[in-house]
Amino acid sequence: MKNFHFTLKSLSYIRNFQPGKLVLIFLLTLFLGTASGFSIILLIPLLQLITGGADTESNQITNILNELAEKLGLELNLETILITYVILLSLMALLQYTKAMLDAGYQQTFIYQIRKRLFRKIIMADWDLLNNKSKTNHLQVLSKEVPNLANYFYFFLRLLTALIMTATYLGWALLVSVKFTVFITFTGVVLFIILRKFLSKAFTLGEKQVDAYNHLLKYIDDFWNTVKIAKVHSTEDFYSRKFNSASSSLLDLEYRIQKNYSLPQLIYRIVGILVLVAVVYIGYRFEMLPLTSFFILIILFARIYPQFTAINTDVNMIISNLASVKLVMQLDKDFPEPGAHFHKKPEPLQLKEEISITNLNFSFPGGEELFQNFNESIPAKQLTGIIGESGRGKTTFIDLLAGLQNPQSGEIKVDGNLLDKKNLPNWRTGIGYLPQDSFFIDGTLRENLVWDSHKEISDREINAVLKQVNANHLVNRFPNGLDEEIVNYPFHFSGGERQRLALARVLLRHPQILLLDEATSSLDSENEKIILDTLTSLKNKITIIFVTHRTSVLPWFDKVIDLNDQSSK
Repeated sequence: MKNFHFTLKSLSYIRNFQPGKLVLIFLLTLFLGTASGFSIILLIPLLQLITGGADTESNQITNILNELAEKLGLELNLETILITYVILLSLMALLQYTKAMLDAGYQQTFIYQIRKRLFRKIIMADWDLLNNKSKTNHLQVLSKEVPNLANYFYFFLRLLTALIMTATYLGWALLVSVKFTVFITFTGVVLFIILRKFLSKAFTLGEKQVDAYNHLLKYIDDFWNTVKIAKVHSTEDFYSRKFNSASSSLLDLEYRIQKNYSLPQLIYRIVGILVLVAVVYIGYRFEMLPLTSFFILIILFARIYPQFTAINTDVNMIISNLASVKLVMQLDKDFPEPGAHFHKKPEPLQLKEEISITNLNFSFPGGEELFQNFNESIPAKQLTGIIGESGRGKTTFIDLLAGLQNPQSGEIKVDGNLLDKKNLPNWRTGIGYLPQDSFFIDGTLRENLVWDSHKEISDREINAVLKQVNANHLVNRFPNGLDEEIVNYPFHFSGGERQRLALARVLLRHPQILLLDEATSSLDSENEKIILDTLTSLKNKITIIFVTHRTSVLPWFDKVIDLNDQSSK
């Protein structure tokens, strides 16, 4: 019952997505199901004509077709029947093509829209919420489980199609023979009940498959995060064993899932063959139907049993995908709808005088209080250093200024403007952030330098900034210059080179405030001096806040905030 309620809730996704197109697909399915059965029924007068009236016994269907022809002023001869047959089958072929394209377009658009919406919810979520969620789960949902969600609804549509086709075939079959049709239907229903254990097993296997795929992604991610350590320690076999274990588990589950829905198909087909043989034997021995009607009934029954098989398979696949659907819906539930979307870059919140911090209090859940009634000011257009022992909240201080963390109490103001949800988008537009560990994407050097900028940046401007941070020679050493493809960036640049390129990327955003979090802690004194010389030349234009644990850089700062005693020096 719990899964039944969940299934009804999950259907709201597809009910709210392009309902007009969904209704059109349903109507086409209904028409094709009815027309398919009717095209078989048309064979009765055709066969009677071909047999030259040898089978003269009439039935209800023949009478209906004769009456319909009389009302339309048509004569049921070979020509009219064949023309009607050609028109009907051609129309059905065209509509089947149309429906196939509608189905594919609907499914792929659904995947695109769900992925787009979920990814936006993830990237727009609060920093705290993101840090409490598994990256592997997000990758799994966006890459694999969203298509499984689409497949889940696709099998619902297929199930609907199979039910409509079965109902129409049974309706036409009832007109030919009530007894044989009831017998076929009863057999199919009983068989469905007997094989229901495969359906309950499908849900368990689906959950295990989701878990196995999650482990597979995790081991891949773990290796790439620690690839250098793995090489130095020669522990490649450890990661290989982990990956092989998860991969073999996934392989086994795929096989068991395949077997779980293939075995009922086999049983249905064998029983269908036996039932058809029984119908043929009984009908022939006891001459219960005219020959043409009997022939048409066999064709109808040959269509009905595959529909029973399809119904069982579709229900099995729907249940198999329930675990994937739950994972997608849970992620959708965990992340709130993002606020207003800015179609253009917001105007930066201007900083001309100072950032003032008043009575700031902050602590992490269950942790000691990092800031207690903290008061400070950071002057504009100066280089301010933030120092303190490990664990005193240097990085947290940067996060508070960037709006990634919210104080429990107290205020942070920029020239008297409170940093709240209303002002944060404008404030962040003017921020440039340089962490301790620089990062690059797989792509060209140009893409790496401008990928998160809000405007077009010319090569001339890029080269000017590279020269400013003493990094233009890094581009010149590549034959393709800015068009050089960079993959696995740590193997292309040293630590100091990466930081200078990362600083260039930040400066190309034209920030009005620059936040540096231990940006030189991994550099030698020479590279650190290059970075600090660059910052000194910029401080008359940009407000710079520099977090560090190195006392050797203190002479470079115009002001120092020591978080050990939370007082200014």
